[in-house]
Amino acid sequence: MSFDTNDIEMFFSLETSLHRPKVRSSPQAVSDLLADDFVEFGKSGRVYDKQITIEALAQEEGSVSTPPLEVADFTAKPLSEDVVLVTYKSIRPLAQDQQSNEALRSSIWKRIDGRWQMIFHQGTPVPV
Repeated sequence: MSFDTNDIEMFFSLETSLHRPKVRSSPQAVSDLLADDFVEFGKSGRVYDKQITIEALAQEEGSVSTPPLEVADFTAKPLSEDVVLVTYKSIRPLAQDQQSNEALRSSIWKRIDGRWQMIFHQGTPVPV
């Protein structure tokens, strides 16, 4: 299975939609993007399921004035016809007197009932 630019752009759009405060604050929007058996390994070592993730994101205080998360080195690699591995570096700009907060991220997306949903995510902080 090969990927073209449209495929990569679609996964970039899916992945980065979860960075936007408007999506993150909407339990329905997040629920639509995460598979029922979604699992996330957090940087704290805690394991999150779909319901915990939906509730946590709805409680965030991000707003449209929060600097957007930047994405670098985005790749999407098909693992099968219905499973794709996404990897990238996220960069959260901070105040001028602070360094940015960076993490290496990976997600697995699976086509379920004709639509792509995230089944796994992990973010690993990059040491300064």
